[in-house]
Amino acid sequence: MSAARMSQVIVPNVFTLLPADADKRTIIHTLAEAMVTAKKLSPSQVATIVEEAMGREAVGSTGIGHGIAIPHCRTALVSEIICSYGQCPLGLDFDSLDGEPVHSVFLLLTPPDRKEDHLALMKSFASQIRKEHFCEFLHQVPTSQALTDLLTEFEGQ
Repeated sequence: MSAARMSQVIVPNVFTLLPADADKRTIIHTLAEAMVTAKKLSPSQVATIVEEAMGREAVGSTGIGHGIAIPHCRTALVSEIICSYGQCPLGLDFDSLDGEPVHSVFLLLTPPDRKEDHLALMKSFASQIRKEHFCEFLHQVPTSQALTDLLTEFEGQ
């Protein structure tokens, strides 16, 4: 199997607008709930996902800079790599490495046995972030489909 791409793991129709006053836990909870709506998680799994992702945040912030955060965890609750996306035009405080507000948040969930795929995905996404205009366009996508189209376009470059 070729390395997963962000455009392939984003769950369709999980585009969520995030309130600017939300804290990390609320943001992660909101993005996990979006996966429940998309039938990728059950409501009973949300609390565990939040705790696992917050545990990862305790190790170090996943606010990777350029207005992007990728809270994530490896969890036995999923059988495939899945990701939800939230956007906050006003910007959120996500304790980012560059100190800047976060406008785009990806909650990435990976099965425990897919560590290499997870690392490859993060590395691939990091290369997209460095491309000219990617972050600027990302922070302005208005819909789930526009997000997938943007990711697909940049991954093809």
